[in-house]
Amino acid sequence: MDNDKLKKAVKLFIFIAVFFFGCKRNVDQPLNFTPIDLSTFSKNLKGFNLLGKFDVSWSNYGFSEEEFIIAHDLGFNFVRLPLDYRTYTQTGNWDVFLEDQVAQIDKAVEYGKKYGVHICICLHRAPGYCVNVSTLPANQDLNLWTDVTAQNAFVNHWAYFANRYKDVPYSELSFNLVNEPADMDENTYLMVMQKAIDKIQHINPDRVIFVDGLNYGRNILLSLKNTKNIIQAIHVYDPFTLTHYMAEWVDGSNTWPVPVWPMTSISQYLYGPTKSDFFSPLVLEGTFLKDAKITVNVQQVSIQSTLQIKLDNSEIYNKVFTCGPDPGEDWTQIISTQWGYQNISGKDYSVVLPTGGTRLAITNTNGDWMTINKITISSGTTEIVIVPSNTSWGSKQDTYKITSEGKITDINGNPVLALGALITNLEYAKSVDIPVMVQEFGVYNKTPHSVTLNYLTDAVSVFNKYHLGYAMWNMIGTMGIINSERTDFTYEPYRGKQLDRQMTTIMQSTGK
Repeated sequence: MDNDKLKKAVKLFIFIAVFFFGCKRNVDQPLNFTPIDLSTFSKNLKGFNLLGKFDVSWSNYGFSEEEFIIAHDLGFNFVRLPLDYRTYTQTGNWDVFLEDQVAQIDKAVEYGKKYGVHICICLHRAPGYCVNVSTLPANQDLNLWTDVTAQNAFVNHWAYFANRYKDVPYSELSFNLVNEPADMDENTYLMVMQKAIDKIQHINPDRVIFVDGLNYGRNILLSLKNTKNIIQAIHVYDPFTLTHYMAEWVDGSNTWPVPVWPMTSISQYLYGPTKSDFFSPLVLEGTFLKDAKITVNVQQVSIQSTLQIKLDNSEIYNKVFTCGPDPGEDWTQIISTQWGYQNISGKDYSVVLPTGGTRLAITNTNGDWMTINKITISSGTTEIVIVPSNTSWGSKQDTYKITSEGKITDINGNPVLALGALITNLEYAKSVDIPVMVQEFGVYNKTPHSVTLNYLTDAVSVFNKYHLGYAMWNMIGTMGIINSERTDFTYEPYRGKQLDRQMTTIMQSTGK
């Protein structure tokens, strides 16, 4: 072999060795993470969700520079971009990315850099999963948690964004993997999330990744505690009957009572014997006078339930609810599901106490489950109204006391706070050193403005107490600080728009 051929052979061998063996070594080598104080990183982020590519059908207008000017002008430094994958991929083929559509996301990243606003990209509708139901083509109507094709597409989308924005510093851009996973198996959820985390971190180890908790972003996940550069994302929409009152996309929300604040952290659910793990009575201890009237406003019933009220040990009321296609006297809305009828009532059911007593037990003695809007105890001119606020599935009922002043406490005399479940979660996260950010919260515009302000004041004070960053849904729109279309207060003119100055001031609060 002559020298020229030998040199070419050596070069080819070196190329092959570097390409194959070099790549393998890079994959096997430990990732080099830059130390990031995730708690400090998270707590300093305050802002909003921007909906410019939220839905391919009705919210796909991109992101304007004006939105970033407003955020910066009002003192905010964070925006989350909840994306519908269909807005930036070829129709019917989620493996083909459309450059002109992705360029709209590029602009948001550029605007964020220009105005000092951190960007968080979120797959609100991911391949194979969305908390919102809609019709999909057959080849995309797959389940992210069980279908390998959907999982591969999900990971591929995150690889695409990770590569595209590889050189954008972590201080300017983060990722939120998927929005609001339902109450599903944690191991399955974490398996899919870990695939995306691994792919992103092999492209850029320093990219901060937000992972939503289960139960629609409510729960804290201990499983990811030791994973580098992961922050827990939670969503705060409890009490749901306050934050989503009259929301058109929530079945039965038009039958809920007008929200009040404060509310009590009592479960709305009365589980029957068929839900044996959760079956429990709601017990109220206090002084109940003869002829007092007990009124239970029933919201929703699944299949069949029996509402029983006992005074001390004697049954004083029993009402059977049977769901079906006929509205009858009980139902204001018929809901047919894969499990059977789960109809909505929204009506009052009352009983007058035949004697005095000290213990009321309200139980679903036979059936599946039902929910309660409120309980009213009327005696002469005195009225005690209990509005349960805990809409979390699986929360068992308990025993509570009604004080002589009409306050609701637990059996130890502690106030039953409507934000108690949130505080419990945050205390747990603090105890195990898990960094947390609230990436969604807000109140729909049909809840009275005064109630909204009081609720948001208390919620944001909790966020600040636990040193959390937070992002409202949304900035401009029905749950936001601008052009919310509320009719029960006076807006302030702002940059050609209508600003809710009071809500803005609450959002700007630092808690210091």
